[in-house]
Amino acid sequence: MKRPTGVTIIAVLTFFGAAVLSLSSIAFFFVAVMGMTGGDAADPVSMAIAGMGVAGGFSLLFLAGVAAFLAIGVLELQEWARIVSITSIAAAIGCTILSLVAFRGYVVIPVVPSIICHLLVTAMAVWMLSYLLRLPVRQAFSAVTA
Repeated sequence: MKRPTGVTIIAVLTFFGAAVLSLSSIAFFFVAVMGMTGGDAADPVSMAIAGMGVAGGFSLLFLAGVAAFLAIGVLELQEWARIVSITSIAAAIGCTILSLVAFRGYVVIPVVPSIICHLLVTAMAVWMLSYLLRLPVRQAFSAVTA
């Protein structure tokens, strides 16, 4: 069966998310190296920051691998990938709404751009979720699995 265009778009967006996670892990590793090699590297706070940088870097690298694996599954129209995508997109919508409400007092990020970005992410996630729940898309995934 031919892969629907929307499924390809969702897979590309998931690959993009994996790339962002990979680049973020590099930033975490960079902060860890800076904490380990600075003039105050023996300071307990510097060691804690370095440890958090290493842990965060490996966590993001792991999540990037999971996202890439999921994107490949979506491209191959695997039913498990559709189910995991639906679950993770629903969780992402919840986290986005929670972050919109929880971080209002964070003064570094201006309010209007923050709200616009949150709304764009939520709208994209709602579109992806509704697309993966459509009957023809479900049939495309189940036809390949059967």
